[in-house]
Amino acid sequence: MVHFTTIQISEETRKKLEQKKIHPRESYDAVLHRVFAFEEVPSLQEMFRYTDTLKQKRKYTTEEIIVMSHSLRGE
Repeated sequence: MVHFTTIQISEETRKKLEQKKIHPRESYDAVLHRVFAFEEVPSLQEMFRYTDTLKQKRKYTTEEIIVMSHSLRGE
């Protein structure tokens, strides 16, 4: 069952949501679902903090760290 509600947002927020649309007819609900889905993906800072706690056999280059970060984020 779908429930609809009205929320108040500023004009600035509405414009930002409008810019996030993939298609002009995409609903704000779909845009917000996509935005919330990305919240579950750890930031690069979180990933770097995590990798700092790992025991390393050797030092890694910046390029190697970027590749590892992207692979852990599913990119």
